Amino acid sequence: MAFHLKQGRQFMEESGLDGLLLVSRENKFYTAGLYSGSGYVLITGNGCYAIVDGRYYVQQKARMAAAPRQMNAVALLADENCRFYGHINRICAGDSVRRLGFEAEVVSCMQYQKLENELEPELVPVSPDSMRMVKDEEEIACIRRACEIADRGYSYILGQIRAGMTEKQVENRLLYYMKELGAEKESFDIIVASGLNGSMPHAKASDKVIEPGDFVTMDFGVRVGEYCSDITRTVAVEHTGTKMRQVYEIVREAQAAAVRAVRPGKRCSEIDRVAREIIEKAGYGSAFSHNLGHGLGIACHETPNFAPGDDHVLVPGMVMTVEPGIYLEGLGGVRIEDDVLVTENGCEVLTKSGKELTVVG
Repeated sequence: MAFHLKQGRQFMEESGLDGLLLVSRENKFYTAGLYSGSGYVLITGNGCYAIVDGRYYVQQKARMAAAPRQMNAVALLADENCRFYGHINRICAGDSVRRLGFEAEVVSCMQYQKLENELEPELVPVSPDSMRMVKDEEEIACIRRACEIADRGYSYILGQIRAGMTEKQVENRLLYYMKELGAEKESFDIIVASGLNGSMPHAKASDKVIEPGDFVTMDFGVRVGEYCSDITRTVAVEHTGTKMRQVYEIVREAQAAAVRAVRPGKRCSEIDRVAREIIEKAGYGSAFSHNLGHGLGIACHETPNFAPGDDHVLVPGMVMTVEPGIYLEGLGGVRIEDDVLVTENGCEVLTKSGKELTVVG
């Protein structure tokens, strides 16, 4: 995976920084290929430095050695001879870093106090996740492959779901099959919510037995090259009731309309409004209790969001989810979700699974 040092330096310039200290897994991986909760990545005007302990040093040294020479990418070992903060101070002094940005939304109060006590540059709180909003071709290829695996997983699990199975059994079969197809791991804890559990948008797969007439919502995705897919489909088991079938069609209409609305120049809040107005007009506005969607990449939930008040403007290369839902306590729920790539003229739907109501079992 390519190092995205250009995006890191562009963020520094826009934020008036001499250096950027990264601590989150996602931003460390994005800039330097370091996918670990431990260690730091430090970007300056002169180089990109991954500072790790002995658990990660050998592999990270190999990654940095493979980077383009002009990056001046260096792996540094934090040990008894030079601790993390010693390396950071030495680099900042040598590279004339006076204003050092840090990830304000990730660093804890305790960690910030430690940074403030140990580091010499002025610490500047920033939110650099925005540098990951627009994906390059290599990133898109990983997401596309992750979506293909998720689609194949969905096709497979349709032939497996039966009344009498538990939600956990569905989850386990689905995950095992997707890993056999080449998925590195799941993007997040898989949601399998049947019957009344479907009224909870983020219900975990449980020992509940799936019954005839249940609607089953499955929200899942996998990682390829550390990039995520995220798809949701809702199916019925053996037969459907009239009300839930009507709810399903409202959600399907809202989802399709929102996907059609995705194009460059649109504000994220406008896309949310398209789906929300359809659901409100049908009388279920209060039962749509979350944002319409979110950015997708190294993290399953990234900036920006299809949400009221989010005024980010869509540009080609953004990958977003579109996932309206209706959740009715005491009855069940329906959610339909696709991953879409913003293109020059509209969007490409990366998840290809059908959205007609499917009855299984």
